Amino acid sequence: AIFSIVDAVLLRWLPVKNPQELVFVATLNRDGTPGVSTSYPDYEAFRDRNHSFDGIIAYSGTGPFGFTVKGSAADRRTELVGAVMISGNYFQVLGVESALGRTLNDEDNRKPGAAPYVVLSYNFWKRRFAQDPRAVGSEVTLNGYPFTVVGVVRSGFTGLETGASPDIFLPVMMRAQVYPTSPDWNTRHMWWLTPVGRLRPGVSWQKAAAELTVISSQQTEDERRSLPNPKFANLASRMTLLPGSQGYSSLRRRLSEPLIVLMIVVALVLLIACANVANLLLARAAARQKEIAIRLAIGASRSRLISQLLTESTMLALMGGLAGLLFAWLGVRFLLTLMPLGALPVNLNVTLDWRLLGFTVLLSGLTGLTFGVMPALQATRAALIPSLKDDGGAVQAGPARFTVRKLLIVTQVALSLLLLIGASLFVRSLGNLRDLDSGFRHDHVMQVQVDPGRLGYRGMRVRNFYDDLAARVRRIQGVQVVSLANITPLGGSRWNQTFAVQGRNFKPGEHNYVDMNAVSSRYFETMGIPLLAGRDFRDQDNPTFTPDPPKVRRPGPPPQDPTGPHVAIVNEAFVRRFFHKENPLGQRFSLTEKFDLQNAYEIVGVAKDVRYYNLRDAPEMMIYLSNWRPGADSRVLCLRTAGDPMRTVTAIRREVLALDPAVPVLNARTMDDQIDNNLLQERVVATLSSFFGGLALLLAAVGLYGVLAHSVTRRRREIGIRMALGAQRGNVLWLILRDAVVLVLVGAAVGIPVALAVTKYAATLLYGITARDPLSTAAATGVLVTVAVAASYLPARRATKVDPMEALRYE
Repeated sequence: AIFSIVDAVLLRWLPVKNPQELVFVATLNRDGTPGVSTSYPDYEAFRDRNHSFDGIIAYSGTGPFGFTVKGSAADRRTELVGAVMISGNYFQVLGVESALGRTLNDEDNRKPGAAPYVVLSYNFWKRRFAQDPRAVGSEVTLNGYPFTVVGVVRSGFTGLETGASPDIFLPVMMRAQVYPTSPDWNTRHMWWLTPVGRLRPGVSWQKAAAELTVISSQQTEDERRSLPNPKFANLASRMTLLPGSQGYSSLRRRLSEPLIVLMIVVALVLLIACANVANLLLARAAARQKEIAIRLAIGASRSRLISQLLTESTMLALMGGLAGLLFAWLGVRFLLTLMPLGALPVNLNVTLDWRLLGFTVLLSGLTGLTFGVMPALQATRAALIPSLKDDGGAVQAGPARFTVRKLLIVTQVALSLLLLIGASLFVRSLGNLRDLDSGFRHDHVMQVQVDPGRLGYRGMRVRNFYDDLAARVRRIQGVQVVSLANITPLGGSRWNQTFAVQGRNFKPGEHNYVDMNAVSSRYFETMGIPLLAGRDFRDQDNPTFTPDPPKVRRPGPPPQDPTGPHVAIVNEAFVRRFFHKENPLGQRFSLTEKFDLQNAYEIVGVAKDVRYYNLRDAPEMMIYLSNWRPGADSRVLCLRTAGDPMRTVTAIRREVLALDPAVPVLNARTMDDQIDNNLLQERVVATLSSFFGGLALLLAAVGLYGVLAHSVTRRRREIGIRMALGAQRGNVLWLILRDAVVLVLVGAAVGIPVALAVTKYAATLLYGITARDPLSTAAATGVLVTVAVAASYLPARRATKVDPMEALRYE
């Protein structure tokens, strides 16, 4: 099950023609890190001027979109779909054909708005259209704009991003039709496309990257000459290339380290299971000593017997592997439930294919050899004469063999303790993050995202829609307070801007960017963010919306509206940085590189620090602007409820439909779910490490029980003699338990130093705790010892019930 996820996220190549030839075109940031995004004009320049590639494509994952099919009433239902906007050469360069109809081509991307065509993914065609060939040619709408279906992509192709499974593909040139609020998509200042190239044979990455850097410099020089104000021209970008055979995935970046850790954990559990089975085979070999001795006596070679025993163990392992495939299918379903929530959930292509079958067969065969070699070697070393005289009960297993079994138990205990200590660390780390003061109260809070701007709403019409919706939601039973915001904590969105504070200077090397959020009155009450000084926003703080925003917004700060007061609320981090012990109320700043009094904001309140982007990171400076500042018109509806906020979703959808049936609800989830999504890495590691730690503990307990039970059976005569000579039951009980305690303590003595040495490599996954945390080590050791003693008690108690006379008459 774990390998299936590792394969889907980390190993699998894209299902396209020669994926090893693909590279992502990335821009080197100032800190040297690559970013795989570019503008459409730069993409066109890369595509048309290069001599190093057989083709360069561009795409952008978008959505969710409201999708409807023209036709019967049943087909007119609106659903949310994920989409990818693509360049005209996308399918041709990738070598992906259609299963039905045609794919998009260069002619579909000649002019903006001229080709309202879409191609369906195979899975979406199968789900929504029941594989009806008449889907090609049908009329559909995306965010209310009409499109025609021209084809269906072949099965198995889901784009270039791992974990994403788009439903439709549409031309880049149709962006303005589905995103009316994004008129500047065709400028160099909007980086929204991911470029991917197919290198020509024999061209090095360094040469291709250098050529793209020259093209970028030419673009910048052309922009400087054409813009009336050249200070806004982009700086020339240094380009680099990244491997593209496996596609691009933010999920891979988030889960690569946890999945590697979990794969190691699973391998350790498998080793514990191998030790367990090896112990069972050693016991079985002891019972087969006479059979093996007879085979040797009549001429069987030792190699032939070893081969027979290894065949038996390998067959056991293969049967276990086949049974494991059934459990793996259920396990994969469980693992996928841990993936992120949201309007576009993660959709990994995890199928039972030849890779999984090959991995299972190979691993099962290696496992059979691993736990079969030692018992086979031990069994074929039997002394012939004593073994032929043995009639099956009284002969002891022999000191060497029993030493091997004890060594296996010690190994199991040490590995189990390692896994338990790791699980304890990960669980406590997750608990530390959950208990962390995020700066807001996330219980009973729901956020609902709708975007009427996608349907062409503008200016006051946008404001009236959100105001009407908020007023309607306030009347829903159980809703206590409602507000609007541009972004919400831990939602993954970010909005920042250059700024300057009156009378304050920045330190050398300090960036002059600040994070911002546009919120309505009562937002802080809704989110449970305390106001430490000053006041909340008022309705009169919201200036009148500019009725006709410019079609192309030049880069720079959003324009101010002189009809309304310019007030803002800042957080504690902002106050600490600029005002220390001074009163921040009444102080001014502007959203410009140098302070501008005419466009200044007055600070009217101070809010508590909130961790907006990552629970692990300290809160950064934040400025809250009043709700309807121009340039911040996409809103999230936030509400606090008396009970379970999910009970209000149906009523909220009903109110949205009442305002405009064409406006879809893009996302509706609780803040608790949003935090869980932010803690995806920690949740996956803590959940699965706990499960495998418990499984390892169970296997170790079973192994210890098996060894002691076998020991009691082999020592029945000895125990009977001891009791006949006056040994008390308590003495016999301690005799058996002592062996168990010694094995556990030796295993713990080995496991603790190993755990301390190994867990430091997972320190980056921990928070608020060190890899050498003594409490986690003590707790794991205590649990292990307790379970081991409990597992040992049953065979020890059985030993106290041995009848001395029966034991003495044995044989």
